[in-house]
Amino acid sequence: MSLVKWFRKNNKKLMAVVVIVLMFGFIGGSSLTYLSQRTTGEHRTVAYFLENRKITSRQLMIAQQDLEILKMLRADRLLQNQPLTGILLGELLFSEQRISPALINHIRRTIGTSGYRISEKQIADIYRRPMQGNVYWLLLTAEARLAGIRVSTDDVGRLLTRMAPQLFDGATYTQVMRTLITRNAVSEDRILTTFARLLAVLQYANLICSAEDTTASQIIHAATRENETIDVEFVKFDSALFAKDQPQPQDDRMLEHFDKHRTFLAGAVTEENPHGFGYRLPDRIRLQYLALKLADVAPTVTPPTAEETEEYYQRNRQLFTEYERSDPNDPNAQPVKRTKTYPEVAAEISEKLLNEKIDAQADRILQDAKTLTEGPLADMNDASPDLTPEQFAQMEANYQTAAERLGKQYKVKLYTGRTGLLSALDMQTDEQLANMYVQGYADYPVRLAKVLFAVDQIQASELGPFDAPKPRIYQSIGPLRNIRPQTQIDISDRIMAIVRIVAAEKSVEPETIDLTFSTKTLAFDPNAAKPDENIYSVKEKVTEDLKKLAAMQTAGAEARRFVEEAAKDGWEDTLQEFNQLYTSRDKEDPNDPNDPNDPNAFKLDSITGLRRISKAVLEMLAAQSKGNPTAPLLINEFETNRMFADRLYDLAPPDANNLDALPTVLEFKPAMSFYCIKELSIRPFWKEDFDRVKNMQLYRQDDVQSQSLAPVFLNPENIVKRLNFRPAKKTKEEAPEENDRAT
Repeated sequence: MSLVKWFRKNNKKLMAVVVIVLMFGFIGGSSLTYLSQRTTGEHRTVAYFLENRKITSRQLMIAQQDLEILKMLRADRLLQNQPLTGILLGELLFSEQRISPALINHIRRTIGTSGYRISEKQIADIYRRPMQGNVYWLLLTAEARLAGIRVSTDDVGRLLTRMAPQLFDGATYTQVMRTLITRNAVSEDRILTTFARLLAVLQYANLICSAEDTTASQIIHAATRENETIDVEFVKFDSALFAKDQPQPQDDRMLEHFDKHRTFLAGAVTEENPHGFGYRLPDRIRLQYLALKLADVAPTVTPPTAEETEEYYQRNRQLFTEYERSDPNDPNAQPVKRTKTYPEVAAEISEKLLNEKIDAQADRILQDAKTLTEGPLADMNDASPDLTPEQFAQMEANYQTAAERLGKQYKVKLYTGRTGLLSALDMQTDEQLANMYVQGYADYPVRLAKVLFAVDQIQASELGPFDAPKPRIYQSIGPLRNIRPQTQIDISDRIMAIVRIVAAEKSVEPETIDLTFSTKTLAFDPNAAKPDENIYSVKEKVTEDLKKLAAMQTAGAEARRFVEEAAKDGWEDTLQEFNQLYTSRDKEDPNDPNDPNDPNAFKLDSITGLRRISKAVLEMLAAQSKGNPTAPLLINEFETNRMFADRLYDLAPPDANNLDALPTVLEFKPAMSFYCIKELSIRPFWKEDFDRVKNMQLYRQDDVQSQSLAPVFLNPENIVKRLNFRPAKKTKEEAPEENDRAT
């Protein structure tokens, strides 16, 4: 057989071998061999774990060699395809020099969709390990071995035989092993043993995290709450509708009410505070901003030429494909992939390139603004955020100076100003700030509020190593962009900006009921705002709450009257009568759907398929939202919804699926409202239903519990504490000992 024919016949095998050789050449095969060389002091004890088990320099080198072997076996890639426990183990051991944004997003999505009780801080802690991965590898393998967990090399060999073609582009187990052994001077037994120890650690982690048994009653309870639903029709009588007619509360009554609830945050419902009153001020920040409208930047940008759009099309033809029927006249014809022609997409490409040019120009302007404005602050003491009046005046003035200078240079209007003291909720509900983001690690978008409230003076949010850097007071942040896709926003509504925190105030009780402060946000037309708008007044909030509380009596009486008349005259006629009765003749905005005096303020609403919310769901939300500055508001809202669903379920007798005494009136204090219930029916969860889903329910419960414990078990600090790891004293040299093996 000629050499050429031999190459043709064995080309796939040769390519597989070439891929392996190139891979090991890129990683550096010699990186293993140097670790096996004896060095001075290799038997010196460098640390201890458990009671008096020693760790020597040689053991740490061998542990590092183990990790290099596992990397070359692509164990890190294999772990990424495991459940969360395996993923986090891989990140703990192998993420020495890289953090994958795609993998981080996958972890976040997995936690959210699976309902794991895991916070972003717990994930970030995996990447904040204070020591190298080989230390944790040594400790975890020792822990698994001492627990009696072992995996045979025969099982490992069979596993790698199956997995090798997937991990090494079609290469066989024999080809992979031959390359590893030849290039790195390690035996096949050493390779298999190392991989077996990794599997033992993973098996031990899964065993420990799954140690909490789920009882049958827990499964039944969870399955019932998740699958039993309720349908309800009602008319809501909100006390806010009747509050306008209430007299002004007396000053002593307002002070008494204020003092009783000044320690609570608004919305926190308790037995002592069933209506959720609260006047404690949340965490707040004040911003200085320099912003521009992209619509103002657009005229200064040259539109893309026909050559530029066609060149983009030729380079990215794969982006312009669609599926169409092979025979347009046959509805059952197989779809075929087609690349759109250039004329079909020319306008789309031109708009895309123009938007990119506008964004780039706006970014350039704001980067110049940062350069111009951060200079005066460079020599200030970062350790103290306090500025002298002169320094503060200089700092505030330089945003305005930069806006004027850059406006002339780029022929674009720039807007500057200061906001009021804004809470996370204020930012979340603001039309502009709610959708602004900061570019984090690998351009990952991080919401502005999350970044701002991580400042040291507040620390209400948690920023991980894959998020944006923690902000400092007076330091410019940005350029900020809109988090929504460009295609969903008209350019006239899009802005970009830089901001800096000029004041940060931690949550505190208001000193007096007369406290007021501004909550204004970004302003692009100062003449449009009214002087009394965007002013928060504690006294006004207390007055509003007391009027609504006083109106509860009226709302309840009217709700009961409504039910009586509806039983006689019918619901439609009674709704029309009440809407006419409470129509406001001095309505300010006829088009405001949220006006409590709307002619259709009373309407028949319905909720179908309402499920109860379990405490486990609330615990999951609390964990997942930890580090989110709006977390307390989110938890309070879900707690209120849970209470409302429970109240509806409690209306029906235990053995009944319907409420016989209808219609009826339900008072719900957290919403300060009454509900006129027309219909209520429960769709029960029968034993037959439970038998059908119990296995899946058991699996889900076990999965949630075990995976939620994974970041706890693999937390670097917890590993160190669990195994009592501590460095040896450096002042005393220990004699070499041959039996100091830790694993």
